[in-house]
Amino acid sequence: MAGEFKRESLFQKGPKWKREHVADYKFDFVDVDEFHDPGWWMAFKFIILYFSIAMSTLVYCAELWTAGILLIYDKWSLSTQPLIRFEISKWIYVGCIILSFLLLAWEIRKARNIIRSRNISYAATNVMASRFYSMKSYSHFCLFQTIHSSRKITDYMAFFVFFTLKGWKRLLFAQSPRQIIAGITVYALLKSAWTNKQNNFEFTTNWDAYGEDWSQRVALLLMSFTCILWCLSILSFVLGCFLYLPILCHIQGNLKEYCCHKIDKRISEILERQRKRRIKELERKEAAINDQNTRKNNASNLKRENLNRTATLPTLPKVDDSD
Repeated sequence: MAGEFKRESLFQKGPKWKREHVADYKFDFVDVDEFHDPGWWMAFKFIILYFSIAMSTLVYCAELWTAGILLIYDKWSLSTQPLIRFEISKWIYVGCIILSFLLLAWEIRKARNIIRSRNISYAATNVMASRFYSMKSYSHFCLFQTIHSSRKITDYMAFFVFFTLKGWKRLLFAQSPRQIIAGITVYALLKSAWTNKQNNFEFTTNWDAYGEDWSQRVALLLMSFTCILWCLSILSFVLGCFLYLPILCHIQGNLKEYCCHKIDKRISEILERQRKRRIKELERKEAAINDQNTRKNNASNLKRENLNRTATLPTLPKVDDSD
């Protein structure tokens, strides 16, 4: 008996979110059309989603193009050779690209399992699954945006840390080695192009300084673009690492479990608000119908009283003329 009381007291002393009981929601039991938002801001974010998907597709196409140049033509796509020997940098580059596509295949496999489960919280914590549902219908996109629109700063930070650190394998092993090589090479090329004969900085519009032909210039543009994206990802990753420990101390548990719990709780709150709103609308409609029926009854009663009322006309007294 004392042991049960001790376990119960320890459980009650845990974090508050672990003591909360929320339902596990699936798409089969939620009407996503109720989350449809016709506002312009939501539509703008929907366009941004398609733009980000297009950007990701272009990045993978650029990786395939770079790998093909290195393997088929066995030459560097830029006019400036990398500081690391070409035979080494080539296989580092190709190996990172192959690893990137292997991780993509693994993410597709996980996303397919989540999509089959139709679990909302799992789909909301998986980028590929949430994008699949968002492209499936605009209402699904509005649902995910409503779920993630939490006003609590701790929840916002927790989701930021979760999604930022989730792709650490891709960032550190599939992107960082080749982006470092590409960044150093791009820096050397631009430094050479923007340095005049007096060894001073001078920006040039001479296309030949950026490559011997258009293929090398396009390669320079793509490498510069991917390097900028990588730098932004590294900054987000470093910020996520700094925030991870405070968030972990706050939630006192597994970060993914916490995010899924918050998503299910958020859905419960949204559905409860929708239920109360539907009840109020139903009560308002019933009140309007009752008021209309009352007016009709009063009008019919008044009409009935007018029909039953007999007209009273003035009369003159009868006078006997025989006198």
